[in-house]
Order: sequence, then C-alpha cells, then structure tokens
Amino acid sequence: MKNLLLLFVFTQFICVFIQGQIVGLDVKKYRIELAVSDKSNEIVVSQQIDFKWAKSTGTPFPVFNLIQQNSDKKGMLVTAITQDGKALAFLQRNDSLYLKNMTLSKENFYSIQISFSGIPLDGLVIGENKYGSRTMFGDNWPNRAQNWFVCHDHPSDKALVDFIVTAPKHYEVVANGKLIRKTEGMSANTFEYASSVPLSTKIMVVGIAEMKIKEQRNKDDVTLYSCVYPENEKEGFYDFDLAPGILAFYSAYFSPYEYEKLANVQSTTRFGGMENAGCIFYDENSINGTRSCENLIAHEIVHQWFGNSATESDWPHIWLSEGFATYFTNYYIQQTKGQVAFFKQMKQDRDKVIRFGNSYKHPLVDNTYDNLMDLLNPNSYQKGGWVLHMLRCKIGDEKFHETIKAYYQKYRLGIASSEDFASIAIELNPTANLQVFFNQWFHQVGHPILKIEKQITKNDLTIEFSQIQQPLFTFPISVDILFQDGSHTIETIEISEKHSKWKIQHFDKAIQQIEIDPRVELLFELK
Repeated sequence: MKNLLLLFVFTQFICVFIQGQIVGLDVKKYRIELAVSDKSNEIVVSQQIDFKWAKSTGTPFPVFNLIQQNSDKKGMLVTAITQDGKALAFLQRNDSLYLKNMTLSKENFYSIQISFSGIPLDGLVIGENKYGSRTMFGDNWPNRAQNWFVCHDHPSDKALVDFIVTAPKHYEVVANGKLIRKTEGMSANTFEYASSVPLSTKIMVVGIAEMKIKEQRNKDDVTLYSCVYPENEKEGFYDFDLAPGILAFYSAYFSPYEYEKLANVQSTTRFGGMENAGCIFYDENSINGTRSCENLIAHEIVHQWFGNSATESDWPHIWLSEGFATYFTNYYIQQTKGQVAFFKQMKQDRDKVIRFGNSYKHPLVDNTYDNLMDLLNPNSYQKGGWVLHMLRCKIGDEKFHETIKAYYQKYRLGIASSEDFASIAIELNPTANLQVFFNQWFHQVGHPILKIEKQITKNDLTIEFSQIQQPLFTFPISVDILFQDGSHTIETIEISEKHSKWKIQHFDKAIQQIEIDPRVELLFELK
C-alpha cells in the first residue's frame, strides 16, 4: 500500500511536466505490431520498446507516455508488460505508464514488451474520407502519438521504428521506412515497414486506406510514391508528379535526402500537410489536379531536412522547423518563379507577422505559450522565415548557403536549439555582428515600427527615422533614391537609436522621390 501511495504521488507530480522530456529516458527503437478491422475502431497492439534508462538522473522507475482508457472506453488499456518473459508490475494513470519491478541492467539498457488495446482518442484518426470510404491515418503533432502507442512523446528523443500492420485486404498501408514485406492472408494482409533512420514520435505514422499507388524515381535515384484515393487518381498523380523535381531541388541545395523513400499521401487528418518522415500526409482537398498545392509540397519536403532530420530540441524552438520550411518554400519560389513572385510572397509574410504581432506579444523563441498548438502561428512560420531572410541579406547568398549546410551537417539526424543554429552562423561569419542580430530577433518581442520623415530640396535629402516601439532594434535599412533623369542609387543606413537623422547634401542631380526597403530586406512596420 505504501509503494502504491508513493507511485500515485509521483504520478501526480510527473503529469505536470508531460509536455517536456522524461529525464533519464532514451528510447532506441519501437516495434509496433498493430491490428485493425472494419468491425470497430478498436486497435490491438503488441509493442516492443528498446531503451536506455538512467535511474540516477531520472525518475525512480521508467515512465512512458500513453493515454489511459476513460469511462467511455476511449484510450488505451494495457493488459500486460514483460521483460525477458517476466511479468512486470505497472500502473496507468492519466497520460502516463509506470513500470515497477524491472530487472536492473549495469548497461542501463532495457527491452520490454507491452500488450494493449483500445479506441484512440486522437493521434490515429479513424473515420471516413470525403468519398465516404473508411480511413485510418496517424496524425501525431505535437504530442498525440501517446494516444495510440506507448512512447516518449517529445521531439528530442529520436528512435528507430518498425510498424507491422495487419488490416483487411481491401486496404493499402503506408508508413515510415522501407516496406520489408507484405504477407497476404485469407481476409487480411500484413505490411511490415522498418525505418533505418531515427525519428521523433511526432513524425512516426501509418496510413491505412483504399489507395492507388504510383512509383517513380527522381534524377537522384530516390524512390517516390504517390498515394491517392481511387476516385482522385488522375488529379492526385498529376499533382504529386511535382514532387520528384522539388525533392531534387532541395537535395542539391541542402544535402542528399536521408530517408528510404518519399511517399506523398492524400489523407484525411487535421492539418493541411504533415511532414511525417518519408511519408508526407496532405489534406484530401489540397490534391485536386490544379497543382495549387505546389508550395505546400515544397514546404513539407523542406521539413524532411529541417524538423525531421535536424529536429528542434524542444517546443520553443519550433521555428527551426516551421520557419525553415516557410523560408525555403519562398526560396523555391524565387528560383522557379522569379524575383517579383519572391518579393510578393515575402511582403505577404511580413504583413502576416505585423498583423499577428499586434495581438500576440511573444518572442520568436517562445517559452511562455499556454498550449503547444498555440505555437503554430505566424511567429513560428513567417517571422522565423523572415529571420532567415534577414540573415541572408546580412551575410550574402554564398555565406548564407554555407551556414545552412554547416548547420544541417552538424545536426542531421539529431536535435538542435536556436542557440545551436546561431553559434554556427556566428562562427562562420565572425565580422557580421550576429550576436546582436540573434539576441534581438530570437528574444525580443515584436519588430521595428518606424515613423519616417523626409525632406527633399532639389539635390539634398534629409531623412529622420523614429522607432516608436519598445524595445529598440538595431538594423540596416535601405533607401532607393530616384533622380529626375531616371537613374537611381541605393543607400544603406544603420539604425540603433530611437531617433536617427540621415542627411546627404549636394547630389549632382535633382532628386525625384525615395523608396524605403526597395529590395524587401527588413521585417518592419511603417507608421
């Protein structure tokens, strides 16, 4: 009774921190055997977890994430846990699963087997697609994997995963990793997928639906699959035929592609697109045969490098995923659609940041969010993208490319924080004063809000800049001076004070007008 009481007290304590890491736990591999049927939404799971656990630095016993079955019988009910064939005592409480009497290992390495079943509350979305056909799709972001399998549901703990899925014969099954084998039975087939690359739980998925599947290879010899609903076959294959070229574009710019394949999958889930590693899910309505999804495909493919391979170490650093995907989608627009289209997109992104910043007073690296879903906002996406753009403008295309590649190479298949990215950039660009740049754009709320007064007297120009926001920012701003003879010159002014006055006298020709930020290089608001 005393031990049970202590366990209950500890349960109440640990649940407060369930969005964070479970200290001392390091999962190495998940093997998830999943059986589904059309008779009910219940799933039956037999799961093996190989993990390291250091009692001295963590909890008094191992803890995993799993949503407990509620009074409506939604959630998972664990029936048995064994270690080397020996039954373990355990306790399920709320969103946690506690192990009690494990045999301790000198190497701190453990392997357990868990049996459980239930109807997922979330995470594995079971329902109907727009054509009325039954579908089942993993949808884990941010920490919803724990609704349907036992895990350490935090982006920092990356592990290998095998999915062995048994489903009625009319379904196709897609998942992370390589399809090792498909075993056909009388009424059901079993698909076995294995990932050779460590993944965060947020991007570990299966998709179970009636699908038409097309296989092709791109110029880098990467195998791609287009997986679409049968009713949408022509339109879906046409849209997804964009993917091989986009994948090759980013492979050339970032680094060779990491995963065993890339499946682009029409799905019925929550988000417009979800970047699951090597198995991207797209909202069913975005795949319509018009190729209006081109930027969405680009965005999700960028995530295969940034977010999936180089992963944010904790939730406040999500811009390392979403900001990168946003900006490098814009970079793709620049390289394929031209500078005018690129500037248009950057201006639209800037407008979103400005509008959002009027009501959401949080920095880019946000440690004060109320809910993880709150982080899916223009700060993480468009402002994060704008920080990358301003860095590129500050250090130039060549050094920017070098910085991005160096960051990726150091943190590929691992985890990184905003400070990790900044340290790479600072090291490679020692004369750029990037410490000030990152400090303000990572940790200060808002953006420069400027009031600008100008005076033009024939060949003379005077401009006064006033920052009307707090805190102040330090930044360069460009001014395009157009002369009456049609020529022009661009001057760059460094701003750091609340009021800055800039005066140029005696141009050799008359001034007609000026334009602020002509090359769309600064995230700012003009009052």
